[in-house]
Formats: sequence, C-alpha cells, structure tokens
Amino acid sequence: MDTGLAGKGALVTGGSGGIGAVVCRALAAEGCRVAVHYHTAAAAAGELARALGGVAVGADLRREEEADRLIPEAAAALGRLDVCVASAGIWPSADVPVWEMPLARWEETLAANLRATFLTARAFLRHAATTRSGSLVLIGSTAGVFGEAGHADYAAAKGAILTGLLLSLKNEAARIGVRVN
Repeated sequence: MDTGLAGKGALVTGGSGGIGAVVCRALAAEGCRVAVHYHTAAAAAGELARALGGVAVGADLRREEEADRLIPEAAAALGRLDVCVASAGIWPSADVPVWEMPLARWEETLAANLRATFLTARAFLRHAATTRSGSLVLIGSTAGVFGEAGHADYAAAKGAILTGLLLSLKNEAARIGVRVN
C-alpha cells in the first residue's frame, strides 16, 4: 500500500523515546526523512536519527522561542517539512489525588503536554500556511477521554488536546490545505 509518505520530511516531537520513537521508525519505513526531536535525551535522539538516516533536533517545547525555532530548523535540516507529529509530553509517575496535588506539578504537567502541543502546532501551522499543505498529528491519551485517578493533571492536558485543541485546529487548518488528526 502506498501511503504517499515517500520523500516527505517529518518532525516527531518527543521522538527520542516511547511512542515518538516508534512513530519515527514507522515514518522512516514509509520513506520519510525524519527529524527526531528531543528535550533532554540528545544521545538517544542522535542514535535513532543516525539509524534512520534522519537528523536529531533539540528544543524545550514549553518555551515559545524554542518551539518557534524548531520548525524552521527541522525544515532546513530535512530540506522540506510536510508532517509534524506532536508526541512530546510527560506522564508524572507519582499517583497524587487532586486534593494533595501541588500547583507546581499541575502547572508543569500542563506545560509539558498542553502548552508544548499548542506551541508545536502553532509553529507548524505557520510553516504550513506558506506551503498550503501538510499533516499535523496530535498524540492524546485515553486518560483524556476517561480520566485517570491520581493523574488529573495529565488527564486534563490530554483531554484539552483531544477535544478543544484538535477539533479547533482541524477546522482552522483545513482553510490552508492542512490535515490535522
């Protein structure tokens, strides 16, 4: 089956591990040149990028200026940027009920998941508005649909990505010829 991805440039945020690394491998197997994004795992991203014939690119996606820099950097390194998979995020391992959750944890989890996804999507769509094409994929979680005891922060961030952000972006991006899933 021809997926139409051969020769395309793809950026995967959070590509240095977990779901992101699997997505990087799958895109490369379809013929994409892949930019493997990392925040702190430079060695893992570099190793994966070398194995796939891609490039490693670093940024703290919670920071607006770094997210804005990442997209043109990836496009330049790949020669083009057609696909962006917003996979970066964190899942705090400690099980903490809301009544015991420190505000700092709540804010950090939303920043690493929701803010990072928003900033990535915004930067990619600014790029895609100039090319009038592209695909943006947002990675959610069943926690965003069903909730998750002890992880209300994560569930709230993923729920916002899956409903408000994704549904709004798919309608807005269609105006410029970009698909959002």
